[in-house]
Amino acid sequence: MMTEQGDSYFNPANNTRLVFTELPKDNGGVRLVMDWFAGPGETLPNTRHYHAGPAYFASERFDLLAGSAVYWIGDTELRANAPHSFDIPCNTVHVHPRNVGSSEMHVRQTVTTPQPDLHNLQRAQHFFETLVALGQQGKTDRECNFTNRLQSALTVKETLLDPTWLADQPQALQRASLGLAATLALTLGYKARHQPAKEQAAAQTP
Repeated sequence: MMTEQGDSYFNPANNTRLVFTELPKDNGGVRLVMDWFAGPGETLPNTRHYHAGPAYFASERFDLLAGSAVYWIGDTELRANAPHSFDIPCNTVHVHPRNVGSSEMHVRQTVTTPQPDLHNLQRAQHFFETLVALGQQGKTDRECNFTNRLQSALTVKETLLDPTWLADQPQALQRASLGLAATLALTLGYKARHQPAKEQAAAQTP
């Protein structure tokens, strides 16, 4: 069953909840908006990466709505308490927020593109869906990494690679190495995308 606006998914691998607040299919491919709820010490996906694009454009915005967070922009570690917002310009290496407080952290992540781009925004959506789905199956770790390297290569290649790139590795090397591993994964029967199980709505009291 495909994700709809407002769907909520819980990832037991790192005690986080992901709510898809706004979907690109519903806004003409303009943005993807997600709300993250993370317990103390937990993190959003935190691999160092960047999004290629025009230097003047901010590809991501994070709104810290509750709690305390640490995040990285370039080589600078930044800490903040809610309420706090920050933008990530294209081509800027960054690491998503981690909860460094004693209560739940609530972060709203908004992903945008310079022009409407339904295809790539939906690819990003599929990455986050797959991350939670495999977390529900015990196939990711607490740091939001896939525990199987072939699965990681296939999912990253098919859902993120270009405009999203890992930091500290040449793009050509990433394209070649992930491409080879993804081809092997497909040969062995892996799937790039997985759909997580939705949280059930709380029962209404009569």
